[in-house]
Amino acid sequence: MPESFHVLHDPARLRLLRDASRPRSFPESAYDSLTRVAAQALDVPVVLVSLVDDRGQFFQGATGLLGEIAVCRATPLSHSFCKHVVMTGAVLSIEDARAHPLVCTNPIIDEMGVVGYLGFPLTTSDGHTLGSLCAITMSPRVWTPQDETTLRDLAQMVISDLELRAELSYREDAAKATDPSVLAEGLPARGVDILDHMLEGAVALDRQWRITLANLAAARLTRLSRSVAVGQDVWTLLPMLIGTPIEQLLREAAASRRPLETEAYLPEQARWFEIRAVPARHGLAVYFADTTERRRAIESLALREDQLRQAQKMEAIGTLAGGVAHDFNNLLTVMRANCELLMDDLTPTSPTYDELSDIRTAVARAASLTQQLLAFGRKQAIRPRHVDIATTVESLTPMLRRLIPANIAIDTRYEPALPTVFIDPGQVEQVAINLIVNARDAMVDGGTIGVECAVLELSEPLATASVTVPEGRWVQLTVRDSGTGIPPEQIPRIFDPFFTTKDVGKGTGLGLSTVFGIVHKAGGMITVDSRVGAGTRVRVFFPASTEEPVAAMSPAPTTAATSGTLLLV
Repeated sequence: MPESFHVLHDPARLRLLRDASRPRSFPESAYDSLTRVAAQALDVPVVLVSLVDDRGQFFQGATGLLGEIAVCRATPLSHSFCKHVVMTGAVLSIEDARAHPLVCTNPIIDEMGVVGYLGFPLTTSDGHTLGSLCAITMSPRVWTPQDETTLRDLAQMVISDLELRAELSYREDAAKATDPSVLAEGLPARGVDILDHMLEGAVALDRQWRITLANLAAARLTRLSRSVAVGQDVWTLLPMLIGTPIEQLLREAAASRRPLETEAYLPEQARWFEIRAVPARHGLAVYFADTTERRRAIESLALREDQLRQAQKMEAIGTLAGGVAHDFNNLLTVMRANCELLMDDLTPTSPTYDELSDIRTAVARAASLTQQLLAFGRKQAIRPRHVDIATTVESLTPMLRRLIPANIAIDTRYEPALPTVFIDPGQVEQVAINLIVNARDAMVDGGTIGVECAVLELSEPLATASVTVPEGRWVQLTVRDSGTGIPPEQIPRIFDPFFTTKDVGKGTGLGLSTVFGIVHKAGGMITVDSRVGAGTRVRVFFPASTEEPVAAMSPAPTTAATSGTLLLV
């Protein structure tokens, strides 16, 4: 008999599964809420809290199900991917189920369109896997370590809840049988051991607000020894709770005799906690968990969504701007050509020569603006190659010296032997020039512009004011100034096309928009830190190349022509 049969039909596992899934008078909607959060965090259409017994699987929580399966919320084992998670007790990651030897014949692929699958085992503290928290896609999906981490963190919440429900069922059965192991506090003897294996903190309070029990997680989260905590008045032991929403929750739950929950911030620990207070015969059972990292993950997700919306907006505007610039450039070509022809027939002393010269100058300025529009819309031909950012920026120094007034100094610092970046060198020059010119314009009374190039090795994501830079190897270009700075309310808009903080006639509002488009296209990120009166720092993160640059081929020798005809069209 295969080992998988023993796992699925293990009596202890099935008994625990039955206790954990016993219907309750309070709603099960928390699981549905959790699957909705998971679906948003992973950007998948379907997420399930799937429990597997010896006959099939049923869904305690579900998001994205359609048709008959959404009504019955169950499938037979023959249609289950999650049974493999239960059999192995390990994460199951499938990029394309149609080509995966373990599930390629499963009928659910055709019936429901399941293609991508990531399942995390719901394994209790005593080693029984009851099912899985799984994410499903209808197209191939390469699952990242971040996807697995997100699913694992949410699965731990499900596991804690399942264990609590199983323990509650055990207590109910023991109380009905007048089992002597039911103590005065309402906790069975084996309950203390189970509580010590929970990730969630658990504390029992009697009716005089004394702590009668605390599990290991509670001691860790409160940074108190259990030998010190048990028997103490909770308000004396933890005075930081007084006057907080936590105190209000505990007192209201004790007075109303109904379960309550809240999420509160404790400044002393600089952490967020989720608190649940459940009335019991002995007083209150209090469960709490540190949700700081989860909140940070949700905030990071919201920030990434904002970044995606900004990128999509810039892409749409860039397409429009590029198209308009092409047509406008054609009109300018006609204007400039006719102006040149008219001026060829005149002398500088002619009455209309100055007017035509003004027209030619205005046309040239308009042509320069269209070039910015084309660059912003990324309609110009680009030729990316492996580029040394420091060398490229350093080559601009002679030209920049002519652009920068004498009362402004440029301080350049470049790390040696920087990794290359795969990008068009002209685009690097555009980025550097736009940032340095903006820094120049912000320092009307003079100052110093700092330009730095450095390599950045990130073993974990770097959270900045506006973006989160993923772990990896990056080349960082930094431009800082000691100028007037940017008001906080204007920073979210500085990358918008045609938005400028400069005076009328001194800026087109396309410089930073162009920079944003170039950096985003190269797979990089950009962040701006600024304080009014204290200057601005712009950091650009380019992904470092993983390949060595290919040496450029030397041009073939050429021989000067002795005669010929040149046709200029």
